[in-house]
Amino acid sequence: MIAIEDYLKIQDVSVDLTCKTHGKKLDLFCKYHSVAICAVCVPSAHKTCQADDIISIADAAENANSSSGLTELEKTISRTLENIKHCIKNRLSTSAKIDTDEQMIKTTILQTKLKLIKHLDVVEEKLLLELRTKHDNYKAKHSKVLEKLKQKEKDFEKLEEQMQQMKLFASDLQVFLGTCQMNKITMEKIELLKTEIGKEQNYKTEMKLNSVVSSLMNEVKQFGEIHITETNTDLKFKDVLIDQAQIQVHVSMRNIHDVNHQLKLKFDIRTQGPNHRMSYNVGWTNFYTVYHRHRKLEKSKAFDITEINTDRIAVTYPNWNCIEIFNIKEITVESKIGCKSRCYGISHYNGNIFTIVQDHGILMMDLSGTILQTINIDIHSSVYFITVTDDKLYYTDERKDTVNCCNLVGKQIWVFENKNLVCPSGITVDNNQNVYVSGLKSYNLTLIQHDGKQSKEICNACDDLCAPLAVCYNKTNNSLLLGYKTSYMALYQVSQERFFKDLHIRVV
Repeated sequence: MIAIEDYLKIQDVSVDLTCKTHGKKLDLFCKYHSVAICAVCVPSAHKTCQADDIISIADAAENANSSSGLTELEKTISRTLENIKHCIKNRLSTSAKIDTDEQMIKTTILQTKLKLIKHLDVVEEKLLLELRTKHDNYKAKHSKVLEKLKQKEKDFEKLEEQMQQMKLFASDLQVFLGTCQMNKITMEKIELLKTEIGKEQNYKTEMKLNSVVSSLMNEVKQFGEIHITETNTDLKFKDVLIDQAQIQVHVSMRNIHDVNHQLKLKFDIRTQGPNHRMSYNVGWTNFYTVYHRHRKLEKSKAFDITEINTDRIAVTYPNWNCIEIFNIKEITVESKIGCKSRCYGISHYNGNIFTIVQDHGILMMDLSGTILQTINIDIHSSVYFITVTDDKLYYTDERKDTVNCCNLVGKQIWVFENKNLVCPSGITVDNNQNVYVSGLKSYNLTLIQHDGKQSKEICNACDDLCAPLAVCYNKTNNSLLLGYKTSYMALYQVSQERFFKDLHIRVV
């Protein structure tokens, strides 16, 4: 019994007590799928689940109000709110920067305009000075010629006057001799005048506008262009759920001797595709890709594969010296990243790709292929497989028979070596930094504790053909996918006994 006012506080909390598929009461719980189910769900969607995977909802919900799962959810919501507040603060800061960018662009436009005007004033003054100089020079030439013509005008006016005087007052002899002499003088002056006039030119002053200035007025339609560059934010929305799980299992879950592996499925990738159970329960992007591209990958000699997200993977091709970003949803190659030499193992972590490139070491690059960092590790011809998680890098050395753990700058954390692990190859890490390694020549799968101090053998093959080669851990549902040297693959469910006592609902 609770008070009415307390009930009113939770009336808006949506909790489905009936099955959405069958409309029946949710009275059972599937540990394998971590989902509440009704009685009708068992023979339909959960018929392949183990009998001990189905328990009553009452057993599953026992002490739920004080369970670690509820505490974890509270912490998850609290941390998520912190993340959202951080994102809001970041977006507000970005919004303020947008305003700052606008003001900076306005200032740049104004300054450019003023510089342009100042420059135009300078070239204008230069051109006007040239105009004045040429105008004065040609004006002086024109004035000089005009003065000569005026002087010639005076000379001929004087000759005309002399001729009239001689005509009125001189004798016939004087007129005759004067006419002959004046005619000769007049002809000489006329010829000289013709020569001088023939040399004269007319002057027309024009201006040829600079082509750049013409283009500025006719072709430049706008002052500039505004470009918006979009880049990924540096916001990191931390996965609180995984962090909390790691804190809770610090004592028990990280002890490898308490980890159990139950074989759920074994199949031949060449003859058996992913059935409904496989696709629904596991969601292996890598398996889906290998299955649908098995023949193509085999022909192209693809070496290693890593999941970027649910739609994209990255594949290395040593023979082609390149990495291929492949969209498994669209079945298309999005991009290819060229490498300087043969590329082998590859791992995706925190938005970046880590890959082993022959003679160059382990390179960290973004998805466009830009090299961000070269990790300072001595890489030789026997290092082919790596995996990166939680700021740690793990790689196997087939020649030295070692498994190595270092940080992302190459500083060694631990090195594991055991006589029962020969030629270690495929490598993967679970949620607790425990490392799974396949032994190519010891024909076994080894689980190494997070600190590199303890180990245990998970499975052992009888011959070389059955030796495990590739291994991948699904951190979402604690499943382990194992690929053998042949085309066989096996799926294991990973669980931990001690952990069930405290966090039964959370782990299953």
